Amino acid sequence: MPTISRRSLLRGATASGLVVAAAPTIWSQPAVAGTVGPEQLHLQFGRDAATEMTASWATAGSVSHPRLRLGTAREGFGRTIEAETRTYTDGLNSVETITHHARITGLRPDTAYVYEVTHDGAAPVRGAFRTAPTGRAAFRFTSFGDLATGNPVWSKSSTNGLTAISQVEHFDPVVHLMNGDLSYANVNQGNQPGCWSDYMNNQQVSAANRPWMPALGNHEAEIGNGDLGYDSYNTRFELPDNGTPWPNNWYKFQVGSVLFISLDNNEVVYQNGGGYDATTGQAIYVRGYSDGAQTAWLERTLAQARSNDSVDWIVAYMHQPAMSTSAEGSGSDLGIREQFMSLFYRYNVDLVLAGHDHDYERTYAVHGTDSGTYLRPTVVSTDTRVIDTSKGLVQLVLGGGGTSSHDDTYGDPDPNAGNVPIGQIYTKPATYKAVADETEDATWSAVRDTDTTHPWGIAVFDVDPGGHPGDETSITMTYYHTPAATAANPYPAPVVFDTFKAVRRRRDGWGHGDAHHLVGSQGHNSQH
Repeated sequence: MPTISRRSLLRGATASGLVVAAAPTIWSQPAVAGTVGPEQLHLQFGRDAATEMTASWATAGSVSHPRLRLGTAREGFGRTIEAETRTYTDGLNSVETITHHARITGLRPDTAYVYEVTHDGAAPVRGAFRTAPTGRAAFRFTSFGDLATGNPVWSKSSTNGLTAISQVEHFDPVVHLMNGDLSYANVNQGNQPGCWSDYMNNQQVSAANRPWMPALGNHEAEIGNGDLGYDSYNTRFELPDNGTPWPNNWYKFQVGSVLFISLDNNEVVYQNGGGYDATTGQAIYVRGYSDGAQTAWLERTLAQARSNDSVDWIVAYMHQPAMSTSAEGSGSDLGIREQFMSLFYRYNVDLVLAGHDHDYERTYAVHGTDSGTYLRPTVVSTDTRVIDTSKGLVQLVLGGGGTSSHDDTYGDPDPNAGNVPIGQIYTKPATYKAVADETEDATWSAVRDTDTTHPWGIAVFDVDPGGHPGDETSITMTYYHTPAATAANPYPAPVVFDTFKAVRRRRDGWGHGDAHHLVGSQGHNSQH
């Protein structure tokens, strides 16, 4: 099947038979007032998570004077923030989506607020949030990918998408990381905007009360919606600006002593799983679209973080994994190892969170690469309970958010290599949905969840900052897996499956003799 690169899309998409929507449009003034109410309400951190928040929502028609009122439970509403209206028209069915974004600044750290969004003639929709703490503070974050709408009428959706939302609320994190593949609208091409609306209204149950910070997945690339297929995503979300021509595609924010980095793996992977038009046989393949700008931004960001004494931890989250032994999913991808993993090693990233394969897998601590391989990560510790991540990072595949398809099957053991599982890996550009072209002995694979009766799950991370400069700080991860929701039990209780503690020393107590930890040496044979 033919694929279309970003450059060929820009040169002649219309001539190729692919209808490309115009880029999202910002309205200078809202249109005539209507009576439709706000919906799809969700929060995102601004550049400073302790003092900035953005509330975003949609309306089914054009409205007048969209706005947010902000206050506290004790003092009531005291501020009004005008919203910016943004719209795009779906390239497949010409449906217009109208969204509104209110950027709130000047907030107090670690403070609870109430708010409501409205427009002229509409009843308000209310929410509440707490800003991030500053300094070294204990807090919780959660993560999974591959959620879908929660409404089984849509392809790829199951009622466990509703369960997952309730679990985020149950665990009450400061922030939830959504590791790509949000609505799966690009496989519901008869009504992509309607699929998105169901997804966003389901997410609102949680995301109106705490930031949900997404990463781009392959199912965010939609035929007809811009050169990258991201118009819907970029119209609905307002994320911290990265200072490049692709402001929403990757970004960073800091909570306490943890720096979070969201990356667009669609740009670096060899596998091709973006939007596909069944009528024309064309697919969006966006590898290399930024011409290295994302990787350069990542290196600058990591270098700055490791020279910043307020940052102890670096957590990167993305969609496709660098390491996966999934036999039914995609597996590993050399492109991520080439572009991102080498930087993760150099700057001692602690945790890497992914989705894409609809299962759970945890690696050993890894740092550097094994010679004579496809940059296979080198295992530096086989301890699965307490892991010093200043020596090596841990990657987690968390692809069981709620989608109806789940993998749960892993590579067969290799009897000639100590029975480690055999993993598949993409090593070169591939046509749409092509299978991986190579395999490797997955020496790095530590924990896999083969329980097919509990195929969904959520990871919960608790940050302990330590009490004094130079103390040990830790992040304890607990993974809960979940059985299928039923009409009789729509919210089954999550069950603990796996846990470990990541540890390292606080940066604020280090002397000059510890400077070698700021930028980690590769330390192992590498293949470039």
